[in-house]
Amino acid sequence: MIEYRWLTNDEIADMVNEVCDTHGWMRLNINEDHPTCRVLGAFDGIALVAFIALQLIPLIGPEWADSDHRDGKISRQLADRMHEFLQEVNARGAITMCENEVSRRLAERHGMQPVTMPVYQWIGV
Repeated sequence: MIEYRWLTNDEIADMVNEVCDTHGWMRLNINEDHPTCRVLGAFDGIALVAFIALQLIPLIGPEWADSDHRDGKISRQLADRMHEFLQEVNARGAITMCENEVSRRLAERHGMQPVTMPVYQWIGV
């Protein structure tokens, strides 16, 4: 019989992050004071056989410049400073939506890679 339950932080560290490492995924961030992930696991006896994670990953954007300031210089400065901040706080990664060519070039300039899998959205209330 399969048991479904929320994993403890120790279980996330010991079991889930090991699977993340194996697949080349970002490890889940475990923070006792300000949790940024929750994992629902499926157990067959004592063995973890499946899980699904809810995690907070920084989303960069939207980025906007008025029509008189779209030469790219200000956008580059904003992107550079945001990248510096993410490094300063040791962010484990980030995602962004590139809705135009300037955004795409800025993302690539900072080493971001396009996602090759379909991305879906859900807009809650």
